[in-house]
Amino acid sequence: MKIPSARIRTGAVLATASAAVLAVGGCGGGGGAAHDSATGSKTPSASAAPAILKGSALKGLLLPAGAMPKGFRVSEDGTRDSGEAVASRSDAPVPAKKVCGALGQTSWIRVTGIGGATFAQNDYANAAHTEEIAQEIDTYHGDDARQVIAKLRKVFAHCAAFTDNADGGVAKVKVKSATLPGAGDEGVKAVQTSSTWEGGTTLAAVRVGNAIVTTLYSSSHADKGAKAVAMTERVAKKVKAAG
Repeated sequence: MKIPSARIRTGAVLATASAAVLAVGGCGGGGGAAHDSATGSKTPSASAAPAILKGSALKGLLLPAGAMPKGFRVSEDGTRDSGEAVASRSDAPVPAKKVCGALGQTSWIRVTGIGGATFAQNDYANAAHTEEIAQEIDTYHGDDARQVIAKLRKVFAHCAAFTDNADGGVAKVKVKSATLPGAGDEGVKAVQTSSTWEGGTTLAAVRVGNAIVTTLYSSSHADKGAKAVAMTERVAKKVKAAG
């Protein structure tokens, strides 16, 4: 199967991020329990937002080279993270006509149009560059991670059948999605196939709190990259342990 065009990460490389990191504690500015002036006692503050793991920590949670299939090598161009920076909440909409095609690119999570707070990712390919694995972890502010999973389900349904014109070719692509029961807090996968391809591509996304682990496995074999699911679940367990 021909590997889709390498993705271009939009709005996530934080070279000019502000040095001021967003606070992740509870509201009220005091950072602890609120004081009841009438009784002199302390009352619990609103539930603190979960900590946001920074890119420098996330990159260590990705699967190592030794976990990849034999013959796969890391792509230096596709290895990056957000370092110590934390991006502010943002929207990064993808034009409607490009959404389905973006599912064939690495960093396909961007189809949701919701900007993340931090990230880490890397890509691997076999020697012939006929197969590719892209793994990524993104964290989000507030309830955005839940919204991302919900939007992914909608995108997969919307793109159940579409025409991909990437790389000068034309492919009639079918996308079959399913829930991943028991994976993290929630998960979803999608398998892309086309009569013009050999094999197919499996996409998997698993949410763990405010983080989402995604994997793309483009395979020329009959399994259509099914190992993407197990890979995603392995990383999700590491994220949960680190949270």
